[in-house]
Amino acid sequence: MIYDISVITMLALFLFSFVVLIRWILKKFFKINIPNLSRIRIVVVSLLSGLLIVGLGYQFRTSAQKRMDEQSESKAAIESSKKARAKSESKAAIESSKKARAKSESKAAIESSKKARAKSESKAAIESSKKARAKSESKAAIESSKKARAKSESKAAIESSKKARAKSESKAAIESSKKARAKSESKAAIESSKKARAKSESKVAIESSKKARTKKPKQQYKNIETIFNMHSIKYLSNRRIFAKGAGVVLRNFKVIDFGADKMKQYHVLIAPKNASHTYFLLVFGDDLYKGRITYDSRITVFGSLNGKSRINDSQINSGIAQRYAGKRVILVLIDKIQVKN
Repeated sequence: MIYDISVITMLALFLFSFVVLIRWILKKFFKINIPNLSRIRIVVVSLLSGLLIVGLGYQFRTSAQKRMDEQSESKAAIESSKKARAKSESKAAIESSKKARAKSESKAAIESSKKARAKSESKAAIESSKKARAKSESKAAIESSKKARAKSESKAAIESSKKARAKSESKAAIESSKKARAKSESKAAIESSKKARAKSESKVAIESSKKARTKKPKQQYKNIETIFNMHSIKYLSNRRIFAKGAGVVLRNFKVIDFGADKMKQYHVLIAPKNASHTYFLLVFGDDLYKGRITYDSRITVFGSLNGKSRINDSQINSGIAQRYAGKRVILVLIDKIQVKN
């Protein structure tokens, strides 16, 4: 169509210029003036002439030209259909890419939400397990303290019953001796009383000599915190600990955990105030301390360091919590112990 319009326009311009040229030649050379032939009329006549010529040419064109025109029109139609199809396919591809992107984003959001939920659930499970562990440990500590208290109370009851029996027996002996003395002040009674007095005096002398023999000379104890660094002592060698750890005092150390074994030996884990992760292990019996020990107790120990070790099954079985198994400890040989509750 555009081609036809351009051909008509070119023919009209050619005819217009041809008519204008003829008019100018007639006027110039032949002195003939055509007054009614205006430019507008020339243009209209030129357009109509062009349309007529193009229409006649279009009607009288050959079969080859018609075929070429049809081929060109079919090509144009095919090109337009291809363009339309390409546009629709591009739109479909864009829509499918958008849908795929939306799906991937939704999947990523679902995965992230699942991960966040799993993390929160794992945190909640860890917290609940910690609480349950703390409860079980506190129950075990309470049970061990109750057992220790019951043992100490039973020991005190046994001691009091022994003292009461000894008093009653001594009273009965005194009464019998008074009656025997009142009945017969014979020589045999006097001799027996002399012998008993001699025996008792010899026993007293023997006991006093034993006490004098077992008394140790007074020793000057040094504060352990002025000799060792409480944060790094557990990394020192046994040689250095033995060399500097004789005659030390561990003053006002706090109780971390404690227990008692079948041999009635107390196992107490203590630590200094400023280094709560440096542990010292005390093992002692009733001969050193018979009172009560709690988690609020403050312990002062006079003695010597006996090298390094780790918390083993015997300490765990005595009542010390499982979480301290394998921890580094400093062993202490105890001369004297003081407990503040």
